[in-house]
Amino acid sequence: MFNIVPIMEAYRKVVDDCIAESWGGPYIVTKGKIIDTRTNAGVVAIGDNGILGYALYNIADGECEITVLESLVENQGIGSALVEMIIKQASHEGCTRIWLITTNDNVRAIRFYQRIGFNLCAVHINALEESRKLKPKIPLTGYDGIPIAHEFEFEKKC
Repeated sequence: MFNIVPIMEAYRKVVDDCIAESWGGPYIVTKGKIIDTRTNAGVVAIGDNGILGYALYNIADGECEITVLESLVENQGIGSALVEMIIKQASHEGCTRIWLITTNDNVRAIRFYQRIGFNLCAVHINALEESRKLKPKIPLTGYDGIPIAHEFEFEKKC
């Protein structure tokens, strides 16, 4: 069992540490721009033993970008619940579109986003060439040894 709550100061350091470990953060790069995840709003899944997952997002110009999503415990509905909370917040703030970027190697994420109602709306071919200029430590290969080259953009209309 878990609850989804906004990131409060008490959870922020844990989330920042997770992003540093999992994503090489606090900076991520998507669509040719650097994002400082420490400035993003977010939600966390809290269970009896602490944080079970987290998601960060940024709302601008009537759209909501999910910048980071990580479930620390798989197959418990945590990722879906985090995204659902972001969708509610984005709708409340008048957003008409929620979108995110994942890389071509992340087949689990690609399946997940489609399963929860997101649609592939763009493929940014060789986008990681530019991203590596901004963040050189992005690896050349990812999950299952797949070369990381392209960004897949998913969206859901509100």
